[in-house]
Amino acid sequence: MTMVDSGPEARLARLWRGVSGALAVGLALLALALIGVQVYAGAHDLPGPGLAVVAGHGAAAAAAVVAQVVADRRRGWAVVLCGLLVVLLTASTLWFFWWA
Repeated sequence: MTMVDSGPEARLARLWRGVSGALAVGLALLALALIGVQVYAGAHDLPGPGLAVVAGHGAAAAAAVVAQVVADRRRGWAVVLCGLLVVLLTASTLWFFWWA
């Protein structure tokens, strides 16, 4: 029989999970917005962001959401590591597709 820790979680862990969750949702919304822009651009003979940019945002958003789901269902170091992965995915997506 497995023991499950049902005690209260530390405030810092809840805060970290909330921050990484907000970043994951923001990245997913950005990916959806880019899909919409690409569809609009294609329908109006405009260049749009391009398939590589849209695919990169979609892949990063999917990975961030998966990492966040894992963080939401675990405790301890898994929360920290998955949250760091979400932050890294968000920062690298913004860096490579928007700032660099």
